[in-house]
Amino acid sequence: MGLHAVPLDLSTTYPSYDSRQEAARIDAFAATGARPDGPPVYARLDNPTVARFETALARLEGTESAVAFASGMAALSACLLARGAQGLRHVVAVRPLYGCSDHLLDTGLLGTEVTWVDPAGIADAIRPDTGLVMVETPANPTLAELDLRAVAHSCGTVPLLVDNTFATPVLQRPAERGAGLVLHSATKYLGGHGDVMGGVVACDEEFARTLRRVRFATGGVLHPLAGYLLLRGLSTLPVRMRAASATAGELARRLAAGP
Repeated sequence: MGLHAVPLDLSTTYPSYDSRQEAARIDAFAATGARPDGPPVYARLDNPTVARFETALARLEGTESAVAFASGMAALSACLLARGAQGLRHVVAVRPLYGCSDHLLDTGLLGTEVTWVDPAGIADAIRPDTGLVMVETPANPTLAELDLRAVAHSCGTVPLLVDNTFATPVLQRPAERGAGLVLHSATKYLGGHGDVMGGVVACDEEFARTLRRVRFATGGVLHPLAGYLLLRGLSTLPVRMRAASATAGELARRLAAGP
């Protein structure tokens, strides 16, 4: 039997009875990004409550793993840093994107170089040092939409990063349409109550390990209380998305019928 309400683990550190062994576990995590075996070690490596949220989100998105962060922008920054560390600093991106995502790419604050294209120009813009293709659909706040299968085909072997914040996995699963990375600002629909900030990337375990290494080194961890609140948000997500969709449909019907 599962838990109806998951426990909230606020510990930052945990008892250590063998300091050499614990140091070795931390070193192994820093080197590989694989979750440590055994009891928790230190909250910047992993936290049981946050891990439950990550597992739940990965299942909803249909991916092998997910890695949570302090905000959606921290999650995007980790993706850029992860690819940049491999010498893949070039990003092909399609506008519109969320304004802060656009700003981060356009200013090159993390050492990235961006080429802005329309969907038809993705394949021609890809270079040997291209690390990501980034799109957002539906976009925030314009609700512009893209054909994800067509976009994924244009990416070839370059990972496609899709911001799925507005659709959520209730309405769209980008991984089923060829996306390698699925980004969320969990602050919005995933949380759903306006009282939690967070971000998450759903992906395969190989990339998740790289993201965990970046998160450990840069410190953009999701607070356990935020993880707890996001799990609460996921439990009502399908109901809220159905209600939002019904309201949007009714609004569209009335506007279409109006003068």
